[in-house]
Amino acid sequence: MMLDLRAIADFPARVTLEDDASRLDLAASGLAVSGMARVEMDIVRSDNVYYCTGTVECAGRLDCSRCLEPYPVTIRGEIDFSIIETAGGAGFDREAIADTTVVVPVGASSVDITDPVREAILLELPLKPLCRESCRGLCPYCGINRNEQQCNCTMETTDPRWDGLRDLWK
Repeated sequence: MMLDLRAIADFPARVTLEDDASRLDLAASGLAVSGMARVEMDIVRSDNVYYCTGTVECAGRLDCSRCLEPYPVTIRGEIDFSIIETAGGAGFDREAIADTTVVVPVGASSVDITDPVREAILLELPLKPLCRESCRGLCPYCGINRNEQQCNCTMETTDPRWDGLRDLWK
C-alpha cells in the first residue's frame, strides 16, 4: 500500500487509502482476505518526521477453531507509526530507530506502508476464532459437526489407568 507524501499540501492531514487486501500478504493460519483494505489516518508533520495514526479495515474469512467451518469477519485495527525522511549518511543509526518507524530517503514521493498495515490487521486476529460463542464443535470420536447433526457417541469420563488410585479412596 503506497502513501504519496507529496500529494499532501497541508498538515495535519486526513488521508484515506484503499488497496486490494490480497496484496498485503497476510499469511495467517485459517485467514483468507477478500476485497479492499481501507486505511484512514491522520498525519502530522514535524520537520522530517511524519506521525501517522488511524485505523485499517478489511473483510475476510476465518476458520472456526471448534467446528473448522469458515465464517466471515471484518477486521479493524489501529495503526500508529512514523515516517522519517533521512539522507542516510555516516551519522544515521538504523538500530536506534523504533520498529514502528518507516525510513525513506529525503524527497521520496511515495512510501510503502504495507508493513504497518499488515501488522495492525494481524494483531487484531483472535487467538481462538469462533464462528459463534455457542459453537458446539466437532465430536472427538466420530468427527461430525455437532452444530449440524447429533451423534450417538458416549463420552467416557474416566480413564481406566487411574482405577488403581481410585480404589485407594474407597
